[in-house]
Amino acid sequence: MRSTPPSRSCPGPSRRAVLRAGVLGAFGLALDDVFRLRSLAARQNFYETEATLAGTPRAKSCILIWLSGGPSHIDTFDPKPNAPSEFRGEFDPIETSVPGVWISEIFPELAQVLDRSTLIRSVTSPEAEHDRASHHLLTGYRPSPALVYPSIGSVVAKVRGFNASTLPPHTAIPSAPLFASSGYLTPAYDPFAVGGDPNQDGFRVRDLTPPDRLTLDRLRRRRSMVATLDQFAADAVIDTPLTTSRDAFSDQAFDLLTSSAAQKAFQIDTEPSKLRDRYGRTQLGQSLLLARRLVEAGVSFVTVNDQGAGPVGWDTHLNNFPMLRDTLAPPIDRGVSTLIADLHERGLLDETLVIMMGEFGRTPKINDAAGRDHHGRANSILLSGGGMPSCLVLGATDDRGDQPIDRPITPSDLAATLFTALGINPEHRFQTPDGQPIRLVDNGHAIQELF
Repeated sequence: MRSTPPSRSCPGPSRRAVLRAGVLGAFGLALDDVFRLRSLAARQNFYETEATLAGTPRAKSCILIWLSGGPSHIDTFDPKPNAPSEFRGEFDPIETSVPGVWISEIFPELAQVLDRSTLIRSVTSPEAEHDRASHHLLTGYRPSPALVYPSIGSVVAKVRGFNASTLPPHTAIPSAPLFASSGYLTPAYDPFAVGGDPNQDGFRVRDLTPPDRLTLDRLRRRRSMVATLDQFAADAVIDTPLTTSRDAFSDQAFDLLTSSAAQKAFQIDTEPSKLRDRYGRTQLGQSLLLARRLVEAGVSFVTVNDQGAGPVGWDTHLNNFPMLRDTLAPPIDRGVSTLIADLHERGLLDETLVIMMGEFGRTPKINDAAGRDHHGRANSILLSGGGMPSCLVLGATDDRGDQPIDRPITPSDLAATLFTALGINPEHRFQTPDGQPIRLVDNGHAIQELF
C-alpha cells in the first residue's frame, strides 16, 4: 500500500528558470524586468508587424484557472454513477441548470451556472507526468528536448503587445505555473507574478507598493539620486547597458509604481464586503476577484494558479475523496461560480473568456490509498464567456471514464480554439532565435462546434 504520494518532479525552479537568474524574480518578472525586456523586444523587432489576427476577436481577455496537480474528471465534471464502486467513487451526481446534464455533488454552485458555460469531457493527451502534461496543456505542444514552447498567455502578450495600459498584459496570481512562460520567445512575454495572498489584510503586490515608511517624496529623492549616479557614470565614460538604460527603465517602473490606474486595479480592499464574501474569503476566491479587476483594467491574459492546500494540491494520490470534498472543491465551487456570475452581471462575460483546467485527469480505478493516479487519456475542461456557446456539453468518455468515445479533443485543438477566440491566427508562425519558423500550435484545429 502506498503510504505517501509520489513526489512531484517539479518541486523547485526549472533549469530554464535557473538560467534566467538575475533576469527573473523568484515568482516571475519584476517591474524593472518588465520594462527592460519590453525595450529589448522593441529593439530586436520581436513585435509582429504582419497581420496575425484571424478577424475581430470574440474575447478581449482571458482568465485561466489552473488546477495544479490535475483534478479527477470522474469526481468533478464526468461522473460515472453506473460504474462499479471501485471506479465511480464516493460522490453522487447532481442535476445542473442544463437539463439532462449532471456533474459531481461537490460542485453545487457551479452546477447552477453551467447554463452559461461549455463543458468538454473528451480532452485527451498521451502525457501523464506533471511537467510534460503541463507543457502540453499550456502551450499546445508536447515537450521537446530541444525547445521550450511559449505558453498561450505569452503568445497573447506578444501579439497584443504592451498597450496604453501601464499594467503588464500577461499576469499571474499569485505565481505562474511551470511552463506558463515565454519559451523560445524573449522573456518580455513571461507573466508578471503578483505574489502574496489577496485574502490577507494589508495585501500588497510585489514591487508595486513602496516599502513601509517610504513616502512618494522619499521615493522621488531616491529616483533623483539614481539619476545623478547614472549621470556621473556617463561623465566618467562608463558605457554599459546598465548605465545607459537604467534611467529609462526606472522612469517606466516609477510611472507604474505611481500610476493611480495601476494602483487602483490591485486595490481589492475597495470591493464591497458582500461581494468579497460571495467570492469566498480564501486565497483562491480573492485571487479570482483580483483577476476580474485586472481584465476590467485592460490586462489581456490572467492566470489564477490554484495550488490547493498542502504540498500536493490537486495531485490526490491518496485520500482523494475527503481532500476534494472538504478542502479542494469548496473554494473553486464558490469562487468560479461567483466569477462567472459577476462577469455576467457587469456585462463583461461576453468579452472575457474563462477557462478552468488542470494538466490531466485521474485514473478511473481507485488505488489502494483511496486515491486516483495520473491519467492523461481523459480530462474535463470548463469554458465560459468569450463568445463561447452556453448549455453545451462536448464529447464523452467510456462508461468508466478511461478514454474518449466521442469527439476527442487534443491540447493542440484547445490552444487553437483559445487563440481563435482571442483573435489570433493559430496558423501563424513565430521564429525561434535561430530563425526557425514554428507554428503557434502543433497540428491543432479550433473546435468548430464552439464557433
